[in-house]
Amino acid sequence: MRRWSYILNEAAIGLRRNLWMTVAVVLSVTVSLALFGASVLLRQQVDAATDDWTGKIEVSIYLCDGLSCPPITDSQQDELLTDLEGNPLVDQVFYETKEEAYQAFQEQFANEPTFLESVDETTLPASFRVKLTDPERFDAIQTEYENRPGVESIVDQKELLDEFLAFTSTIRWSALFVAAIQMLAATVLVANTVRMAAFARRDQTQIMKLVGASNWYVRLPFILEGVLAGLIGAAVSWGILVVFVPWMFTTLQESLTFVPFLTRAQIAGIWPWLAGPAVVMTGGSSIVALWGFLDV
Repeated sequence: MRRWSYILNEAAIGLRRNLWMTVAVVLSVTVSLALFGASVLLRQQVDAATDDWTGKIEVSIYLCDGLSCPPITDSQQDELLTDLEGNPLVDQVFYETKEEAYQAFQEQFANEPTFLESVDETTLPASFRVKLTDPERFDAIQTEYENRPGVESIVDQKELLDEFLAFTSTIRWSALFVAAIQMLAATVLVANTVRMAAFARRDQTQIMKLVGASNWYVRLPFILEGVLAGLIGAAVSWGILVVFVPWMFTTLQESLTFVPFLTRAQIAGIWPWLAGPAVVMTGGSSIVALWGFLDV
């Protein structure tokens, strides 16, 4: 117990002696882990939204209303509905009138009055909203119904989801790339800081070695010094994410009411994703920096 008390005390003294270098390490670790944590949260947010949207993906079969093609007749519409309800690929189907389409449009873009002014009730066509038993089988539905009389176009919402996922994937990988560069810089900084601390206390460590202290016993305070600085940086980055991300989500929820956002508890759960890399990065770089340096 006394040995660990000595090791912890020496680590704390080392942090105070090299205060500005410690601050530089903490800031570097904070920036790199904040970017890494943001990319992890983005991935979790996209997964949560994708799981929710996947169950709601529909195929929209827009019906001709006389603007771009001859209006669909009642008999054509009834026949199309009967075929859809009997199709084994179709799970559910319901008819959306022009009025209902316009009302849904107004609710979705309620916070964009300029956009709403450009669309009136006659602009949006009536449609059949079709939920498939397998969203991947859109091509079969499109092939079967795109040339039917009264059908203007068929739109697969999954295509829009795929575009969104591709966009978020680009952002996520960009954040990970920048985080990797920052982590590399933090690793080098930690290694240099620990090596400088060891060099400054070389007389003390030489005496410890002469009285029989093992290499690891001499190295542990310096390694712990780097790990503590890394954990402080991880804690700061965690605090930034826990405060900033919920605030950002609250702002986005005002306009994106259809998106299920992560809860504050889920965001707080990012801590292991920050603490783990912090310990590995700072502890590993400290061990490498001291390897062979304190041997006699």
